[in-house]
Amino acid sequence: MNLYSEVKYLKGIGPKRASLLSNLGINTVEDLITFFPRSYQDRTQIVSSDKIFFTGHYCVFGKITGAYEKNIARGLAIFCADVADDTGIISVKFFRKFNPYSKYDVFSTIRKQFVKDRYVYVYGTCEIQAGQKQISAEDYEFVENANDIPEFFKRLIPVYDLTAGITQKFLLSVIKNAVKNFSGFYPDILAGIESLKNKKFMPMQQAVKKIHYPQTESEAEFARQSFAMQEFLLLQIALQTAKNKIRRQNKIQKYEIKKTLLSAFKNRLTFEFTKAQKRVINEIFADMTSALSMNRMLMGDVGSGKTIVALSAILLAVENNYQAAIIAPTEILAEQHYLTFKNILKDINVNIALLTSSVLKSKKNREDILKSVADGTVNIIIGTHSVMEERVKFKNVSLLVVDEQHRFGVMQKVSALSKGLTPDILMMTATPIPRGLAMTIYGEMAVSVIDELPPMRTPVETVCSDEQNAYEKVLSEIKNGGQAYIVYPLVDESDKIELKSAVAEAEKLSQTAFKNVRVGLLHGKMKPKEKNEIMTDFKDKKFDVLIATTVIEVGIDVPNATMIVVQHADRFGLATLHQLRGRVGRGAKKSYCFLISDSKGQNAKQRLAIMTATTDGFKIASADLDMRGPGDFMGTSQHGFPEFKAGDIIKDIKLIELAKETAAAIISEDKELKMEKYEKLKTIFNGTGSHISKIIRVG
Repeated sequence: MNLYSEVKYLKGIGPKRASLLSNLGINTVEDLITFFPRSYQDRTQIVSSDKIFFTGHYCVFGKITGAYEKNIARGLAIFCADVADDTGIISVKFFRKFNPYSKYDVFSTIRKQFVKDRYVYVYGTCEIQAGQKQISAEDYEFVENANDIPEFFKRLIPVYDLTAGITQKFLLSVIKNAVKNFSGFYPDILAGIESLKNKKFMPMQQAVKKIHYPQTESEAEFARQSFAMQEFLLLQIALQTAKNKIRRQNKIQKYEIKKTLLSAFKNRLTFEFTKAQKRVINEIFADMTSALSMNRMLMGDVGSGKTIVALSAILLAVENNYQAAIIAPTEILAEQHYLTFKNILKDINVNIALLTSSVLKSKKNREDILKSVADGTVNIIIGTHSVMEERVKFKNVSLLVVDEQHRFGVMQKVSALSKGLTPDILMMTATPIPRGLAMTIYGEMAVSVIDELPPMRTPVETVCSDEQNAYEKVLSEIKNGGQAYIVYPLVDESDKIELKSAVAEAEKLSQTAFKNVRVGLLHGKMKPKEKNEIMTDFKDKKFDVLIATTVIEVGIDVPNATMIVVQHADRFGLATLHQLRGRVGRGAKKSYCFLISDSKGQNAKQRLAIMTATTDGFKIASADLDMRGPGDFMGTSQHGFPEFKAGDIIKDIKLIELAKETAAAIISEDKELKMEKYEKLKTIFNGTGSHISKIIRVG
């Protein structure tokens, strides 16, 4: 038996329980000993009977003086054991459901255990009824003598996640046995790294034990941080080893800032770049004009002007006779970029093509577009993952812009690299990514942040409301010269889910609540030309109300729109709600976002509460990350996000930074880990251990 042996061979488990444990991700001995607690129960204080005054969780100890049982309702029985200490008596209660027609004795085991004169520790919820102190038992343990040391009391007790058929007591027992027999075999690489010796990390074998069985919470945290540091270091070494092979290589393309297209583009704009936009453009241009390929993340809140910055980079590539591509995660977003670029670059000498699966369905369109991309007739290609298909051949693409990158899988982004020989990569997101997460996923990627909104922007007031109040506010805003969006999650009505649809509601509202105002309709099933006409008409104030789906999530800039109503707001994620809210507040007028939802779900309520509490994209992103987890947040849940057992990418930022520095020093000294002092590290990287190898594979 070793760390990588199957758990079914461990004492007390067997094939049936092993199958249940696999639902928790526990398949090997290593999985079992690194299945760390989600919390701890504090059983350090044993409370005497005379010290219990209020309802709450307590640990008590005493000698059993008697027991009785009775039926308290049809199908429900209670077993009570009186436990006495030096100060009084507490009644320990067990409730059990039973079938009155069955001969099965639901109290058989408890009756045999709770016999007179036995000493017992009990943990549970204590309450006082008619002067009598009673405790509903959640756990208990017997000892032979009053002075015997208990196994699961007078200490912190780990609490584990469970699955059907697996109890806390069973996990406590099998994990304790596995930790006792196998923790000494767990590999420790921190101990062999000279620069970490003064950091005082706990040896791995000890850390594995102490995470499960700490004496204090601070000891548990010290053990967790030590284990987390090893996880982060392994990932950073793997990341830096891989990226040293492809990252920032000498590139083929060369750029000069000629301003032939850039000046024409800038002259067409009706606004000045903000200081933040200018700073970020300079950072991107410096990367592009350098001899090394760019690998940069562009972060900026909704409405901060990322698209204009990206377009500046695209035009730099095009005016140097290269192609540039912008890749969006959905057809809707790609179409919006296409329409926006066509409008902004009107009368400027560039050729733009939209490349999505819908566009490529038509044989004529497909042949024409693929040919024009391959021969370089098209300078700017805007599309979805279709851009990365094998059949799409570029002439000389030098810049790839990945929009809303958190909604792409890591594998998709990597495959995009093959489209150019040494492409410059610019990833964009309106969902700010915490530094720890960015370093975990992207390692050496440079980051630019647009931390300034245009001066005309005003904060949007967000409220949860009912439909009547929302529509009254819409009419009030229209009366004052404003315009409004009303957003639905569906295009057409659905028999499967009872949600109001954009098409049906547009027809209904134009005849009822908004019969005296001009109503437009916009949804994703419309053709790009039709969408463009609708958006242009709305911007030109030909409509007062635009009823739409999330097709308006990006791309529309209507400064006169002061109101957005989101129907069924519980159906949208935080990132989408924040994007939708960003459609208003784009002018000097006070703007409003009304969220309508009848959901009783706790998760939905929490999301809406966050939206009403802040308009800060960084805070919203952090809350979104907490609620969804890093894999879903980054769009990597299906692409192997590292599964840390102890590491926390939010609170362990200093550990991640230390791991990154340490890994850089190791790789700088010995890229192939050939030195004797890195022999153990090399062995780990060549091994097949389940948890460790998963982290390395992601790197």
